[in-house]
Formats: sequence, structure tokens, C-alpha cells
Amino acid sequence: MDKERPLLLPFAAMLSGLVVSQCLGVLLPFWVVAAIFVCLVVSVPLPSEILFRTCVLLFFMVWGLYALTPWNRPDQSEYSIVRHAHGRPVIIEGVIVTRPVARAAESVVSTSFVLRTEAVVEKQQYHQAGGRLLVRVDAGDPGFMRGDRIRISARVRVPHKLGLPGEFDYPAYLALQGISATAHVPGPERMLLMRGAAQDSLLRRIDTLAERLGGYIRTVVPDERESSVLVALLLGDQKRIPAALGEAYNRAGVVHILSISGFHIGVIAFFVVHLALLMLSRSEYLAIRFNLRRVTLLLSLPAMVIYMLMAGSAPATVRSVIMLAIFVAVLYAEREPDPVNALLLSAFLMVLCDPVAPFDISFQLSFLALWGIVLVTPVCSRVTAGFRYCWLRFPFMLLVSSLAATLATAVPVLFHFNQTSFNGILANFLIVPLLGYGAVLIGFCALPFVMVCPLLAEPLFRLAAWLVFLSNNIIELFAKMPLLRFHGVTPLDYVLLLLFMGGLSFVKPQRLKNILCSAIPVLALLVHLVGTSGADGRLHLTMLSVGQAESLLLKLPDGKTMLVDGGGYLYDNGYDFGQRVLAPALLKLGIHRIDRMLLTHCHPDHIGGLPYVARSFPVGQLIENQPGEGKQYVELVAALAAQGTPTLRVASGERLELAEGVVMEVLSPARERNPVQDMNEDSLVFRISYGNNSILFMADAGHRAEMDMLERRLPVKSDVLKVGHHGSRHSTSEEFLKRVSPSLALISAGRENRFGLPSQETLGLLARHGVRVYRTDQDGTVELSSDGQGWQVQTRFRPQ
Repeated sequence: MDKERPLLLPFAAMLSGLVVSQCLGVLLPFWVVAAIFVCLVVSVPLPSEILFRTCVLLFFMVWGLYALTPWNRPDQSEYSIVRHAHGRPVIIEGVIVTRPVARAAESVVSTSFVLRTEAVVEKQQYHQAGGRLLVRVDAGDPGFMRGDRIRISARVRVPHKLGLPGEFDYPAYLALQGISATAHVPGPERMLLMRGAAQDSLLRRIDTLAERLGGYIRTVVPDERESSVLVALLLGDQKRIPAALGEAYNRAGVVHILSISGFHIGVIAFFVVHLALLMLSRSEYLAIRFNLRRVTLLLSLPAMVIYMLMAGSAPATVRSVIMLAIFVAVLYAEREPDPVNALLLSAFLMVLCDPVAPFDISFQLSFLALWGIVLVTPVCSRVTAGFRYCWLRFPFMLLVSSLAATLATAVPVLFHFNQTSFNGILANFLIVPLLGYGAVLIGFCALPFVMVCPLLAEPLFRLAAWLVFLSNNIIELFAKMPLLRFHGVTPLDYVLLLLFMGGLSFVKPQRLKNILCSAIPVLALLVHLVGTSGADGRLHLTMLSVGQAESLLLKLPDGKTMLVDGGGYLYDNGYDFGQRVLAPALLKLGIHRIDRMLLTHCHPDHIGGLPYVARSFPVGQLIENQPGEGKQYVELVAALAAQGTPTLRVASGERLELAEGVVMEVLSPARERNPVQDMNEDSLVFRISYGNNSILFMADAGHRAEMDMLERRLPVKSDVLKVGHHGSRHSTSEEFLKRVSPSLALISAGRENRFGLPSQETLGLLARHGVRVYRTDQDGTVELSSDGQGWQVQTRFRPQ
């Protein structure tokens, strides 16, 4: 092993084992780890250094493969809360074990917390229960605190993946936090406080203090736009940030600044160390007797812990503090500090103690940001040594460190969040100093004075609020600029970034380092330039697995795209379906532009994701059958109008040539028709043909629309039937199915949905007619492709 970086290879082996275990779901028995450890111990006295190195690497690789087994193994306990996930509402009793986090979206405030379950009341019977349950209150803040014993009425659900390309692995994310299941509560009226402070603790008292401090800040800074951001930066409470302001932060690409992470904690530590060094170095006695550069490092530890506790001790924040604390301790212990070795050791120990840490985005960003800063610090020190004016050194170091951290974390941010705004890179140069180095530091210094001398705290909070005021105005200006987006970052890009930074850190021969660091960016560029063309001469249909909703993507032989509906949530829950579900899936499919957007009707499970897509993607044309109604339709029209997208209204009998050889025939509704009370019956029904193949899209049309098309003898015969209304028994009549005579049927439905769709009647009818059925609740995203002579079907993204 490298004598200068002895932990490099073991750390890489351990991380490799963890990644393989998580991606493939490897479950190893403990005896395998024990056997490799015995081999390692036996190899220590042997003269063979190669054997010892091999045993070391093998041990850490196997340990990585085993370490996640306790989290990945399903909870089989007879008292597990998972056993009550049968779809029926139950009464759950337990103790809140995390600080409730409330977030505002438009006029809706949602609250979430983790409940350690103790009992379940079902059918008037009391059952003992166990396990951690993630509870989300869809609308409202019940006002509970950590340590309260409560009862809620909700359905217990075991989370699963929908089966979308590039989908965030939410079940694994919860499992790595020890959370067994989830529960959604409509509002505080379904919740009952059994006993306040049933379990008193230091964390609960800190939560109470944080609530008091937040109230004081809001009193001193009455403007909600400023006080809400300041409270979020200092105490981690984002619930009062106005929705419009939060969206502006998001569009400007600086929303990360509002969530307390390793960056904020690092800023606090950096400030405390340099302030203490500046003050203590004034004393000649202290400067002679102590190594002040090492001693002041220790002063950052209590500051980081206090900030973590006041911010709520979220797992991501705790991991960041632990890693930074180890980093500081290692720097203190080494006689000749090597920041790269210190960072490597801190990450190594952190992962040994907490194997799930590498899969937390906060840990990744904190580690890479620190790594970037460590790489540029020696260069900056040499540059600033030649500065004529000493006061310029500190702001120069801050600016360069911020740039290094931003560049080091750009790829993982793109990888995890699919897209980013280049405006954010520009905005960060202004916002990070104002909020990260300004408001956070000033506000942090003001917090202790609230308890001992409020007269000193008030002007400090007002100064911090003024910086927030400047930031808000700058952010709103950036938010109005056109968004420049880059997406398509792959795991290979992430690996290449690590190799690039590793080359800068660990490769010693300068010539080899120059070759390696020059070749990796070129390789990454070639990977993105050498891609397959969007036009392959085939018609592609992708039925996206969007839960109890519907969205389909057509890619035409010439490479152009048409998005049919956009899925959505049935009820307003404060989340944007397009932002959370639809847009990431489209980006992972390599979609940069929507040439045609077709809206079949305005029900929320079909239109919900389209407004965000219209704000985020260029859209060439909107196709609909009539003007819609409702809030989401108004948002969609406004977003399309902002980019000058024309609207085409069609009716039965019209034909559109989408591409050479691809024809769209509109079948329903008729332009002259009697008013229908049910919007489903007025869904836009159409048929697309390509060569000898054809697809019939039924949207949510039911028996009435089917009978109308049959009476008018319209050409409904098709190879593929997109079944109407998610497989409801009120659609796909036997007579209609005979006329269509499909060989394939597609059904978009949510897993274990409460409507019981698709219905057994419809499934039985399709089976009797020998139709092969693909369902998103079972098959995930379904991909069909045709050369005009036949269909090929793929189900690469199956739900889990």
C-alpha cells in the first residue's frame, strides 16, 4: 500500500463493497466476514507483504458487502408495523423521535416526523407494534414536539419504487434510516396528543429553545420574507418561507443554501477557528507556549455541535458534523498535518461507524466540497503569500474555496437532481458570501445573546436580515432569467470526477498526473458527444409508470417527441408532480424538448405534471380538444404562453401527419356533440398508425364514448390498445374490444390503489380475448418500439 496514503486502497475497497451491496442487494452472513478477518490475522506474522495487502483489501471489500445487510434485510418481527400495511385505516400509537419538519408549498403547509410505534388499535383490539414509521401530515402543522406520545388514524404503507427510469430509490433511502413504513394523515384532526413530553430528553429541550429563538427572530424581524429565511438558515425551520420566494431560490439554483448541511457547518467551523486564532495570537505568552493553529482547531468542535443541535439534529446534519469533527481531530493529532490524509481518515472512520453514510447526498456533497477546498488551499496559500495587502488574503481564500467547493460538487448535484441552472453558478458567487458567510455567521453569533443580552442580539439579527433582504432581491432577479440547463449526467461521469480528483490528490509523478487529469475531462466529453441519434427510423412508445395516473411518451422515427398527458396527484398535497416524478424521468430518457404536448382532459391525474414540464422544457405545440378548466390548466396555459407555444384544437375526423409515415387520427369527441357531464367521456381519443402497426389511445373514455365511436363506424381497429380509465369496469366493453381486436393492451394504474384498478372484469375480458396485458403497477415503465411491421416490448424498469 502507498506509504503516504495508507488508507486509500482499503477505503476504495470498502466503498466498492458498499456500492455493489446496495445496487445488487447482496446479503452476506457474518461468518464470511469473520473468516476473512481470521485470514487477515494469520497473515500478519507471515513475511509475504503481498499476501497481507491482499487480505486487507479482501477484508474491507467483504465488510462493505456485509455492512448493509441489517438495513437491507426485511423486518420479520411479529410486532412489526409492516404487518398492518393491508390498506385499511388503523389507529397507531407511538412516540415522536425526530423534530417535526414543516414545509410550505403555496398555501399548503405539510409536516413530517418519525414515529417510534408502540401499538396499533384495529377493530377495537389493542396490538403491540414496533418499528419506525415516517408520518406525513398533508395539510397543517399539528404543533407536536419530539418526545410526545400521540395517536394517529392512517393507512400504513410499505414504500416501493414506481418503476421509472432514473427513479430515486425512496424505499432504500428509508431503509437506510431504519424506517419500516410510511403513513399519510390528511390533517391534524386525525391526530390526538396522548401525553406531552412522554419522553423528556435533552433534544426535546433544545427543540423548545429553538422554537423560542425562532419566535424571537420573527419578533425582531417582522418581515416574513426575511425572518423565514433567517430562521431556516439558523434553526432549519423552513415552514414559513413564502412559496413564491422558495420557488425563486429553486429557479435561481441556490435552494441548497436553505437546507443546513456540511457547507453551513464548515463555514461555522472555519469562522470560529480563524476568529480564535486572530484573537489568541495577539497574546505573546499564548503564542510562545502553545501551537495556536492546532489548539484553535478544537474550538470549532463545540460550535459545530451546538449548531447541529439547534438545527434539529437531522441525520444528514449529524453525519456532516461527525465527519468534520473527525477531520478536525485528525488535523490536530498529526504533527505535520496533511489535509488529504486527514480527510481520508475522517471519511474512513465515518463509514466504518455508519455504513449508510456514503449513500446520503449530504455526506457526498460535504466530502467532495471539503476535498475540493483541500486541493486548492495549498495553491491559494502560495498565491496569497505574495499579496501586498494582508486584508485581501481572507476574502480571496473565501472566494476561491467557494468556487472549488461548487465545482467539486457540480457533477453529483447534476447526477442526483438530474438538472441544474447555470444561473445558480453565477448566483452562488453573490448568495454564498451574503447568506453563507454573512447571514449565517452573524445570526449564529447573535443566538447566544438572545438569552444573556437581547440588546446585542437585536442589531445583529437586523444586520443578518438586511443581508437576507439583499439576497432575496438578487435571487428574484436571477429567477427571472431564462434557465440554462444541463442534464444527462451518468454514473460514469461521477466515477470520472472521483478519478480526476484522485489523480490530483494521490498521483505523485507530475507527468502522469498531467496526462491523467487532461485525459479524464476529454473522455467525459467524448462520452457525451458520441451518443446515439434520436432518429432511428422506429416509432417508440413509453408508458411511464406514474402511479395512479397516466403519462405516455412517443418518440417518432424522425426523433421528434410527443408527450401524452403528464400524470399527477389525485389530490393537492403540496408537491409538484412534474418536478418530483415526470421531469426527472423524461431527463433520464434523454428528452430535451417536447415537440408536441397532448392533453386528453383536465383531470389532475392527467394534467398534474404538465405545468412544470412546460416551464422546464421547450414545447413546440399543445394539442387539445377544447379549452380546459381549473388551476393546473391555467398554470399550463400561462407557462406555454410565456414561451410562445401555439395551441391546436382538434376534434373527431381530423388527421395529423406527425412524421413521415406516422398518422394521427382523432376519433373522439366529435366537434358537434351534446354536453357531457362526465369529463372522462370527453377525453381526447386518437389512433396512431405507422406502417402495418397502430395504437389506440383511449385516455379515460368510457362506455358512452365507445358506443358513440362504434355507431359512427370509426376506424378503431388497432394492434395495441391503451385501455381506457386505468382498466375500469366502466370502459372497454366487450363489443368495443371485438372491434379493436388488439394483440397487446397497456394499463396505467398505481400499485395497490384504493380504487381496485384495473378491475377484474376488464382483466378477465382481455384474457378471454387472448390479449397480452402490460400494467405499470406490475411491469413498471413499458417500452414499445415498431419498425412498421411488428412490435418489440421491453420492461426494463420494474417496480420493487
